Amino acid sequence: MFKSVITFFKNHRILRHLLYIFVVTMLLLSVAVYMMDKYTQHGVAVTVPEIKKLTVEEATPILERYGLSCQIIDSLYDSKLRPGIIIEQTPREGTTVKQKKAVYVVINSKMPRKIPFPELKDISYRQATSLLQGLGFPAPQIVYVPSVYKDLVVGASYKGRTVSVGEKFPITTIFTLTVGCGDEELPTDTLSVDVGI
Repeated sequence: MFKSVITFFKNHRILRHLLYIFVVTMLLLSVAVYMMDKYTQHGVAVTVPEIKKLTVEEATPILERYGLSCQIIDSLYDSKLRPGIIIEQTPREGTTVKQKKAVYVVINSKMPRKIPFPELKDISYRQATSLLQGLGFPAPQIVYVPSVYKDLVVGASYKGRTVSVGEKFPITTIFTLTVGCGDEELPTDTLSVDVGI
């Protein structure tokens, strides 16, 4: 029986070549699957440790023990937190990942970032306050002055100095807006109030 199968394939060259092609294809597929498993480290995974509240210098050796690396992608400023610590990490702690992957982190900046001061003149103080808070600044102080138009921003200052449009200030800066009081009399007890929206 076996000899007759061999004889059959010897006599039919096309079938013999098709058999060779099939065997070679199967070998190539087996090698490809094996190499892909090796390359993607199939079945080899680690659990990401928690590195929040650590500095990058403190977190790097911990991640290296797991075969991971640390990469800073952004920074934020929070005065309540220690400068330079990690405040966010991706992937999160407890996530299973392959080795040699990067853990992307957001750190607490050592200094607050600076933002250009916007144009606020001739808009209402409520709009001006919204614009400043939208950029990340705290709510400004308001000083009322005699003016034809009520609640319209006349100017802005910081520590008694007039600020210019485009001038950069730390995000923690509290500005003073000079606002018109219209035809109404100025308050006799105080000229300054804190306004929040």
